[in-house]
Amino acid sequence: MNSKYHQARSRLFSLIPSLISILLACLVSSIILLLSGHDPIEAFTSLAVGAFGNSYRFSETLVKAIPITVIALGTSVAFKAQLWNIGGNSQYTIGAIVAVAVSIYLDLPPVFLVVLSFLAALAAGLVFGAFLGAMKARLNVNEVITTLMFDYIIAFLLSWLVYGPMMDPEGFGFPQTALIPKAVMFTKLIANSRLHGGLFVALLLVVFLFLFWKTPQGFSITMVGQSRTVAKASGVKVSKTIIITMALSAGFAAMAGWIDALGIHGRLQDNLAGSLGSVAIVVALLGRLHPIGIAVSALFFSALIVGGNTMQRFVGVPFSLVTIIQGLVIIFVICSNMFEHIWHKKRGGVQHD
Repeated sequence: MNSKYHQARSRLFSLIPSLISILLACLVSSIILLLSGHDPIEAFTSLAVGAFGNSYRFSETLVKAIPITVIALGTSVAFKAQLWNIGGNSQYTIGAIVAVAVSIYLDLPPVFLVVLSFLAALAAGLVFGAFLGAMKARLNVNEVITTLMFDYIIAFLLSWLVYGPMMDPEGFGFPQTALIPKAVMFTKLIANSRLHGGLFVALLLVVFLFLFWKTPQGFSITMVGQSRTVAKASGVKVSKTIIITMALSAGFAAMAGWIDALGIHGRLQDNLAGSLGSVAIVVALLGRLHPIGIAVSALFFSALIVGGNTMQRFVGVPFSLVTIIQGLVIIFVICSNMFEHIWHKKRGGVQHD
């Protein structure tokens, strides 16, 4: 009983740095608002109303949160193993490309297309991630460079596809594919909104990852992240674990692409991922790499994006303030992680290698 109490208490205390980061970001943003002649209370009230003010606005916040949550879950898997996968955009895009290709080119019943597009997108993400992991494990290639490099490569691949072989012949020259059949798309959960059944998939993935960390494979990934030397001495196959970790990480992002393709976009378009990969990194860190923390952090960042548009429209505060808040959260999260690392080092904590 005492053990469970201490674990729960430890988890609660681990949230404090994230909460402080958000509060400090809001405080500095308030000072910036005052200096620019705006009322901070009015601005943040408008932002909150814009994100949660009615069912439609809340549904839009949830729509934004779905892909961010799923990509951030994958990012957290890699980060747990001290593997810096920053290529969420490319992995998301690969999932979307495969999902759309299966949905528009195969003549199968809608149920089969949904299942097959999911399996194909997941397989593409797993294989792509395993390839990245193999380069790290076998050749010791820096994963930051490879994952970032492939963001550009896959972005150019997407552009080539929508301007070339996959362009909709009836799309009046717009860089986009034909639409996925309506019967394949996710059901809308609220009338006259964009909220779709992919929300339940995202929630299932949160639960899955929460349970995954309690499995032997999840423990192996965590151990590799804490110390590869200790992991190897304990019998963990480090190279194999790195490959599996990167495969899982990319697999989550590819599933996010599948969810958005069948839930929102219904087709491929140029620059489909936008800044989702970058936001997911911050969300994963702010959520302390915990599945539930990530879901809450994704909702926070989605609220910033959706509410920021309302704030600009009704209060006259530039949307760039949202970018400032995001940037400040990043800075304070990094600072909190740095101080936490120094604190553990002074206390003789486990060193990463």
